[in-house]
Amino acid sequence: MTTNTKQKDLRKSAEEAVRRGLDFFVRNQIRDTQSADHGRFPYVYDCEKNAPVNLTTNWTTGVVVSTLLAGYRHTGDKAYLEAAGRGCEYIKSLQEFAPEHARLRGVFREVTPQSDKAHPRDALTAAWALLDYSLIADDKEGVERATIYGNWFVETACEKGFPYWTAQFDGNPWYPTWCGSFHSGSAFFMYRLYSITGEEKYLKTMRLILDFYNQHHIDGQGKITVVVDRETRKGISGEDARDTAPINWQVMHHYNDDFGALANLAAWKVTGEDGYRDSALAFFGRMCNSQYEHGGFGSETLCVPSAGGAIVIEMLAARELGLQRAEYDAAIERAIPYLLGLQKVSPGNSADGAFFGMTGDYQLSDSIANSRTAAYAIMGLMRYAGARDAIYFLDGESAEA
Repeated sequence: MTTNTKQKDLRKSAEEAVRRGLDFFVRNQIRDTQSADHGRFPYVYDCEKNAPVNLTTNWTTGVVVSTLLAGYRHTGDKAYLEAAGRGCEYIKSLQEFAPEHARLRGVFREVTPQSDKAHPRDALTAAWALLDYSLIADDKEGVERATIYGNWFVETACEKGFPYWTAQFDGNPWYPTWCGSFHSGSAFFMYRLYSITGEEKYLKTMRLILDFYNQHHIDGQGKITVVVDRETRKGISGEDARDTAPINWQVMHHYNDDFGALANLAAWKVTGEDGYRDSALAFFGRMCNSQYEHGGFGSETLCVPSAGGAIVIEMLAARELGLQRAEYDAAIERAIPYLLGLQKVSPGNSADGAFFGMTGDYQLSDSIANSRTAAYAIMGLMRYAGARDAIYFLDGESAEA
């Protein structure tokens, strides 16, 4: 079989897996309009019991919505747009506008309107979904809500120079005081707001986040320090951070960078500054050296399912900007069969199309599906199959002359 024939077959398989995965979300979405869960999706799904273990939160609903929107743009199937709209209504129900919470105006509570906290990175993903939806469905309310949150993020979440980890609604201190590498992906939302509005404050905040991340969270070899003390700028890892950041959660973020590389590519595209590009390339280099023979990515002891789709997305985005490398192409070609192998194929079964991933306590399982893994895998497979839009992706000319 020639290389071209193999790639053609993989793209066909990727297309089929994308539709199967999107259909899983549509089929299992909560549609009971008498329930406050209306619009939510399975977050962790038990494929043996054919039932959700729990439902999506603000951010997991958001990333599924964005995945469905990309699917709608790619396929034209309105069922995906309609499901995304239902998901957005749930997200809107979480946004805070009560006068007594003026300091948190516009923030999306974590799970329900009664949740006493919100992680700014999670809430940002919810706002990001509203922005994506508004641009496709002409939902002016979504733009306004996303912008309100974006302004809160600029003015309050980043008031100490790098975004907070957690915001509290109950009057307690915002704990932990640490800085998390996952906020690197927040910079991409700032890029999106800047590209849409042209407002310099979003560009400034994008740079603020990435300059801190590139200096304190990721080194020149692409190794990520997930948790950094805000005051000392020293890394906190392993058992020292376990209570807030479980060990496997930390390991996950060494490989699933929460779209930090994508944000660095966006920053390079818009500023032309090579430091942003170089940080993304360092991460890619480390990922190429961290890939298993079967195509997944991870440490010697833990292959991280959610990393596969995210890395494929980011490497394909780099290719769009002219940063094509033979080693990246090889990594992508190995990763695609791995992603396909994560999907449950069982026609007629409610679990058909789900992607296996980590359990709620960050353990691997051969019967548990996970929406984080699914969303990233679907978007990665979709990009590999040729989908092009601005949702978790980049296109256009590179910053190189």
